Amino acid sequence: MKLLIKTLLVTQIAFGLGMGSSPLTATEPRSVTGPPSVAHRLKETKTIHFDDARKAQLHLQTVRKLGCQAKMDDHGGHTDVSYRLTSWNALKLTNEQAAHQWEDWMKMSGFETLHAHGEDHDHVGHDHTGHNHGTATDSHAGHNHSLADGHFHGDGHDHGDESLEIVTYSLPNWTTVLTRNSRESDELVAVLQGLGCEVQTGRHDDHGDVVFRCSQPMHIEFQSHRVASGWEDWMKRTGFRTQHVH
Repeated sequence: MKLLIKTLLVTQIAFGLGMGSSPLTATEPRSVTGPPSVAHRLKETKTIHFDDARKAQLHLQTVRKLGCQAKMDDHGGHTDVSYRLTSWNALKLTNEQAAHQWEDWMKMSGFETLHAHGEDHDHVGHDHTGHNHGTATDSHAGHNHSLADGHFHGDGHDHGDESLEIVTYSLPNWTTVLTRNSRESDELVAVLQGLGCEVQTGRHDDHGDVVFRCSQPMHIEFQSHRVASGWEDWMKRTGFRTQHVH
């Protein structure tokens, strides 16, 4: 744990968390993908108790850089850091090792995460256990409302089976989803980046376009059947070809 935190701190200093800026809308679509990404969210407020004020301050700064609303309360003998992130956000890293380290840290800090791997990636040897959650509702008339409307459900903890379930997916052809506002567009882009997709964004009058594809087969690991089925359902409604390994 101490080694992981030390490594993350070095990464944070060297790469400024490795984060790219949030995708901005433009008249013409533009690519917003590249390095590995970890999509993350924390719907319910998380509070962590620190006896060391310096570590509390560092944790506060880190979760704020991840996009969280956060505050720190001094209770005399200890410090509490409370934070949450109600919309999906994406952290871009320089390589897969950094992505795995940050995903592990996020899970230990209470976040839900999404981080995909190519089919040449070994399913074994990486610890992806933790707080992956999600189900979805409807996508209709070219408008995907499931993200901004809060239809990804989860209590922040996975109470399912400990054996990993794998969802393999691809989307060879470019697909366009119309979004109602920049918040919805940014959240959808974050999820798609976490899924390893190529993504472009554009803005047209009263709506935004998110254009994406996943030309190579990818897979993502979930901790329970419920979580895996929820995400597979959303992928299918969004146009992905999927295969769910039970």
